[in-house]
Amino acid sequence: MVAALMLAATAAAAQEVGQVPVEPMVRVVLKFVKRGAGGGVRFDPASCPACRIVTDANWNADNARETVVAVSVPRMRSLELGFAGPAATIRRVILEGGDLPFRRAGARLVVALPPVPADAITAGEVATHIVEPGMVLRFEHADPARRAGDYAGGRFPAVERAAADTLEFAQREVVRELGLGAHVGRAGLGTIQIMGFDTNAPHDHRDSPPHIHMHLRWPDNIGTQIGHYYIGPDGLLSHNVVGVKGLEAPQRRFGRGEAFTTIGADGRPVYTHRITAEGWLDLGAADGPPCHIRPAGAGGFAGGAIVACPGQAPRRITVADDLARGLLTVDTNAIRETFRYDPDTGGLLPPTDVAPPGPSVFTGDG
Repeated sequence: MVAALMLAATAAAAQEVGQVPVEPMVRVVLKFVKRGAGGGVRFDPASCPACRIVTDANWNADNARETVVAVSVPRMRSLELGFAGPAATIRRVILEGGDLPFRRAGARLVVALPPVPADAITAGEVATHIVEPGMVLRFEHADPARRAGDYAGGRFPAVERAAADTLEFAQREVVRELGLGAHVGRAGLGTIQIMGFDTNAPHDHRDSPPHIHMHLRWPDNIGTQIGHYYIGPDGLLSHNVVGVKGLEAPQRRFGRGEAFTTIGADGRPVYTHRITAEGWLDLGAADGPPCHIRPAGAGGFAGGAIVACPGQAPRRITVADDLARGLLTVDTNAIRETFRYDPDTGGLLPPTDVAPPGPSVFTGDG
């Protein structure tokens, strides 16, 4: 009761001296997709006096594909934000992975922003997520037109990115062959995350030098070992630097020939990576023989990989990414997988799953 009276008195006193209560704020990133080349839009502060433009490096971008704008806005408020600039050249406005309604008002663009409960900052990313049991593969689309951050100038890392493309799907093949995804799912150990690297510095994620990941995200965000398997201009792996997110632990470096074992939240080993003396990769369950991943030809892993698991015939993997068409193809021996995605966001287009059978169909469960 006393606390409530004190709070009320404080609020009344604040109103008497003209103080405005502090609104909780969240950060949002909006992507304005262009119809063609041209200048970008700019946030109009008059449309939301309580909002603040984010000026940190790499949170905003303007290139031939899009304009990316970061703004701090009041949390959980329905807002209409105004943007000045060539409004007629904008064909989509994206928040996270979805489209927002917008209208043109003269030379301005007005965007309807829904109540946002927490920071929503991923619209600048261009990546496709392929979800399988116990595993998510995050495939980043390296577009030279979007290059930014540490990749803004100089040689574009095309070889390294092609090598990462191959190694992501080669690791997926091992996860499938050895049943690692099914194992971590059944045991409640978390989810295997296979990733490469961004070249467009979304939300200031500089993501350099070029590398790949395969880490086990522990449940409830209690901590995760994150290895960074670095790729050289020759398309081969050089070394692995491991940090631990969520726990007070120093980074460790593993050179060629040194094995790194990923553990679960229970402290037990799950799987082991080892970069070989040649810059190739061995990967296997912690309690069994590894699969060997080697380049399919010259140019390191940029030209493809051969995956050889114990007791299995070798599999050749090649990857091609058509940015203009939004078409990712993965060849595993004679099998060609086709992943069509939204070129503006990387979002995977249907179909992503098999529809269930009709209710009268016998499924073996009763």
